[in-house]
Amino acid sequence: MGTLHVGRISRIDLPDPVLAHVHAVVIAKLRVHEPVLVCWIAPDGRRDEVLVHPAMSIVVRYDVDDGLALDRAWLERLMRSANGVGGLRLTAEAIAEMAALGARAPESDAAAPAG
Repeated sequence: MGTLHVGRISRIDLPDPVLAHVHAVVIAKLRVHEPVLVCWIAPDGRRDEVLVHPAMSIVVRYDVDDGLALDRAWLERLMRSANGVGGLRLTAEAIAEMAALGARAPESDAAAPAG
């Protein structure tokens, strides 16, 4: 389980394969100086949201030492979400599906899950 720290007050614990995808999308948005709204369900059951912008510090800590394979279909799905009005939504279902990516060999052009 890795951790994404945004600024000084927001912390999101995510399975490493999920964190790798979220990290890639957030960095892609910040590289073009676009803020991104990130939404997730906190461990206490509350929905948390943070608007990540280029002036914020981002710290990503992975439990694994080596690089994680990224699934293009999931990156595209997350980027569409990040570009939408609701922002990058990390639902329990999406997190479970992306976490499963780490349990199987990466596929070069895997189809995006329905949703």
